[in-house]
Amino acid sequence: MEEFTVTDMEILRVFNNNVVLAKDATGEKIITGRGIGFKARPGQSVDSSKVVRIFVPAEGRDPDHIATMLTEIPLAHITLVTDAVTAAGLPESMTKNASLLVALADHIGFAIMRAANGQRADYPLLAEVSQLYSEEYAQAQAILSHINRALNDRRIAPLPRSESVAITLHLVNAGFSTGDLSFTYTMTGVLQQLLTIIESDFGITLEPETVNVGRFITHLRYLFVRIAKHEQLKDHSSAIGQAIRDSSPEAYRCAQRISAVIELRLGSGLTEDEISYLTLHIARIVQAAAVSPTASRASRSVRDVDAKQAPAGGAPAVGCTGPVPESDNSTHSTRKDSTMITRTATIGSSVGLHARPASLFTQAAAEYDYDIVISLDDEEADAASILEVMTLGAKHGDEVTLSCEDDSAAAALDELAAMLERDLDAE
Repeated sequence: MEEFTVTDMEILRVFNNNVVLAKDATGEKIITGRGIGFKARPGQSVDSSKVVRIFVPAEGRDPDHIATMLTEIPLAHITLVTDAVTAAGLPESMTKNASLLVALADHIGFAIMRAANGQRADYPLLAEVSQLYSEEYAQAQAILSHINRALNDRRIAPLPRSESVAITLHLVNAGFSTGDLSFTYTMTGVLQQLLTIIESDFGITLEPETVNVGRFITHLRYLFVRIAKHEQLKDHSSAIGQAIRDSSPEAYRCAQRISAVIELRLGSGLTEDEISYLTLHIARIVQAAAVSPTASRASRSVRDVDAKQAPAGGAPAVGCTGPVPESDNSTHSTRKDSTMITRTATIGSSVGLHARPASLFTQAAAEYDYDIVISLDDEEADAASILEVMTLGAKHGDEVTLSCEDDSAAAALDELAAMLERDLDAE
């Protein structure tokens, strides 16, 4: 949890002796602490000596609802979960997430009761969860280990290892702020179904731990959230999308089948931009599996047309949310020498380098007269190509490298690196 200095905090509502809703200059907060609400009244100041935890509701979430849930959960469970999430080394966005901590504490409370009664919950999604959400699954195992150590110290029956599945799903759900765990369950099933379609179409076996498949899964997760929020990438008939379809016809047909399944399962068809992006991912997966060379052709075609052509009328290129500056390869400076300059940046956007953040970044990169490359792990992309950048699959907290073989590009790389460090989706 984030540390706050409790000064000038005014009580807005008293829920019980241990939970109050208060506000300060930065907004509303939920305060817990033994006796903090005892004889307290709205309008009074918070007694800082009684504050144990301060929760900041996520934007758009009802603080009264979260506070009401807190009144029904023992403070010991809140403390247990908060300490476990912090000890597991989760990012700050998670350790400060009131909705996640409340949901986890509620779940862990019931899990403790089941363990005490010798009961076990059935989690049939173990294989899917451990493969599709490997990062969150590892975090969940760390959280569960901390919880069980604390329970053992109190001579309370530990929780079974299968509880890491439920914890994982809570982490995934919180990461996308959907507010609905049933959405995460549905997403998990659909993800597995879509991977099976690719395996069947191309006669390959997909390994979720590989780079290309992992990035495809990440893309699908963000796609599902865009569908839930009615924020799909714009539907433009662009030269880039056409190049992808022409270069990767088999991958495009597979993407269309995937689109049909998504419409059937989630009730929303995909825009042509979204299908083009799926095509590029599928082509790269197939190429990596040594089944087809379509991905390399698609990447070359995208690079050829991405900076040269935008849709008629100045509409954004595939995936863009705003106008793309006109560019021509002739305006890019010739590399002056072989001196490679690089800059590293940690992705600050909460949604990663996808959709709007990717669009803003590539527009900025295209304004410079340099050939700038952005790389993640061993994958490289043209910094001015929206599709190439998005296909990197850079997530929040990932470290990327910007490079250019023109030593006069130092200032440009500095500005672009600083841009990547910001939360572009919030701007």
